[in-house]
Order: sequence, then C-alpha cells, then structure tokens
Amino acid sequence: MPWMWTNTVKEKVQAKKQCYHAFLADKSLANWQLYRMAKKEAKKAVAAAKASRFEDLYRKLDTREGERDLYKLARTRYRQTQDVVKFVGVNDEEGNLITDRKKVAERWKRYFENICNEEFPHPPIPHANPVYGAVMPISVSEVEMAVKTMKPGRATGPDDVAAELWRSQHWHPAAWLAQLFNRIIFERKIPDDRKRSTTVPIWKKKRSPAECCNYRPIRLLPHTMKIFERIVDRRIREIVELSSNQCGFVKNCSTTNAIHAGKLLVEKHLEKNAPLHVAFLDLEKAFDRVPHDVIWYSLRIHGVPEELVVWIELLYDGTRSQVRTPNGTSEEFCVNVGVHQGSALSPLLFILVMDAITKDIQKTVPWTLSYADDVMLAANTKAELEQQVQTWQDRLANFGLRMNVKKTGAVVIAP
Repeated sequence: MPWMWTNTVKEKVQAKKQCYHAFLADKSLANWQLYRMAKKEAKKAVAAAKASRFEDLYRKLDTREGERDLYKLARTRYRQTQDVVKFVGVNDEEGNLITDRKKVAERWKRYFENICNEEFPHPPIPHANPVYGAVMPISVSEVEMAVKTMKPGRATGPDDVAAELWRSQHWHPAAWLAQLFNRIIFERKIPDDRKRSTTVPIWKKKRSPAECCNYRPIRLLPHTMKIFERIVDRRIREIVELSSNQCGFVKNCSTTNAIHAGKLLVEKHLEKNAPLHVAFLDLEKAFDRVPHDVIWYSLRIHGVPEELVVWIELLYDGTRSQVRTPNGTSEEFCVNVGVHQGSALSPLLFILVMDAITKDIQKTVPWTLSYADDVMLAANTKAELEQQVQTWQDRLANFGLRMNVKKTGAVVIAP
C-alpha cells in the first residue's frame, strides 16, 4: 500500500529491521527488548497511517458518488475472490480433457483417493518402544486457551460449524467441549461426523490447470476437532525436543534464521577462498505420502506418552473425505496415508517425522538446515555432498518418503 508508506512508517520499520538483525547476531535479553520496543513503535506508526487514510475514505463514501464507488468496489472484490481454478475441465489418466461435471468430480475423487491410500514402497518400519505413564484429562482451561488461538472467518468443515460459534461470549462452550473430548478419550471413539473432511484443490498457479497434479489439497476439517488438535499439539510441544536444524513450524524460528545461518557459512568460505558445495532437497508429495506407521514411530521415538499417541491414532482412524470443486462435490473416499493438510496438528507431526528419521544423519547447523520438507545440505567437496545426498535419499526411502529429483538441485559457490 504506497499511501501507507510514509516517511514516519519507513523510519520505524527500518529501525525494527535493524533491531531484529542485531538480535539475530547477539541473542541477548537487551537486544530482544529493543527489538520488541521497535516492533511496537512500527505497529503504532502503521496504525496511525491507516487511521489517517481511512478517515478520508469514510468521508468520501458518505457522499452520493461514494455510494457508487462502494458498489463498484464490492463487485470487484467479489470477482477477485473467485478462484481461478474455476477451470471446469481436467485431464483424465490418459491426458484426455474431461468437461462433463459428473465425470470431472469422479476424476478428482480417483486422483485424491489414490494419493491418500497408496504409500511409496518401503521396508517394514522399525519398532519403537512405547512410553507408558499417566496423562491428565483435558481441562476447561486448556480448551479456553485453544479456542483463543482460533482465527475467525476460516472456512468450515462438512459440519458447517464456524469457529465463531466456539469463540462466542454469549455462552460457555469450553466446559461442554472438555466433556466431549474426555468422553471421546474414555470411549476411544470419535463420532463419524467428526471424522469427515472436505478436500479443496488449490491450483499452484504453475503449469496447466487441467492437470490434477498441479493442485495442492487443503483439507477442511470440523473446527470442533481442530480445538482438540490444538490441545494435543500444545501437550506434545511441551514434551519433545527438536534438533536445531529444523526451522519450520518451530516457535521463535523461521526462514530468516536459516537464511542468516546459510549466509554466514557462505561468507566464511569466501573469506577463506574455499569452495562450498550446497544441495537443496525437496520431497515428493511429502505431507500426502507419510505412512501412518511412521507417524506413530516418530512420536514414540520422541518420548511422547502412549496415551497421547492413541489420541492421535483416533484422529486418523477411519477418516473420510470428499473433493469439492466448481463442478460439485465428489463421493466420499477413505484417507489412510499422509498427514491432514489443513489440520492444526499436521505441521508438528511432519517435523517430528523428519527429525526422528534423519536425526543421526544430520550435521550441525549450518551444514544441515531444514524447513519442513525442504532441506539444505552443505559440504566442502563435491564427493562429500554426493555421499550426503545419497544417504538422505536412502534414509527417506526406508521410511516411505521419496526425494523429488526434478526439484532437487545443487550449486557450487566458489571465490
């Protein structure tokens, strides 16, 4: 928004960036406090700029001409919200274009049914000893904390219950939800209507929109179970300890940390006039193809109590989904492979899998860096890097994951 980028805002944002980089270089309490203060000042400056701009806009909308502009704006915004994937035709398995709505829905069902039920070939998953111990029932305060983290305006699942219902101040849903979750845990059974989801294909805006493989599946789950997932997620994060190589879905860590670490590694090699060999690995449909046995294995390896493992197994047992597209909604199909994209718990489960199966082959930061399924490997020689890549490829294959050769690349950084 150019109108918002005033000199004051620019100065405050620049000061915030400087404080942030200072904190990355020296993670002291003083630098952290300076960064938080600078961030707060930047937010205030942006809010003031917005208020000034919108005051003029509201004054204009109060006029007759403003009413017409408002109608045009609403119509334009509505058109922009219409997904470009309203491409009604898709190709079948042989590459022939299908335009019949019923056949298109069937094609989408076959495509996702295959992905959600077929594992890449792999040997038997190793056994991990379970950790037994008492686990406290879900409390009302845990539910209240989970509900507070839910964002309003999110798409609903098949039950069509919005997140705003559980955030409502007109009644006290936390006690009722805590009772429901504890009953599910006691009976070891989730109601069938809470196991259903809606899969929405989102076009990646790359390559042909007629190919099903160029879409990313987002699973719309009931918000009721998302609250349960957030509670489980919080409990597990209090138990597990991830390697410092992982920057994805980890608190107080992001791609900025990985980029900063990688940049320092490159600079040191350039100073010494030494070459650096780097490989960037990408996994093929990693979230969709993770075997469920690998998820349970990873949880046990990280010392998660068996009771919590059972709770997660309940979330994945007997789940079903249906594909919703502009052509209509397909019939239901079973989901037996992969983590549920769109689930509040899936990011944590996936990074636990990556950490458990590769921890012993990871090198120290910054020689190995990860962001979810994107991995960077660095070495001093080409031969060493090739050996690392092969080791990772073999290890991933042993646990039902596959490296995406087309998206995996290497680069040599030489002085």
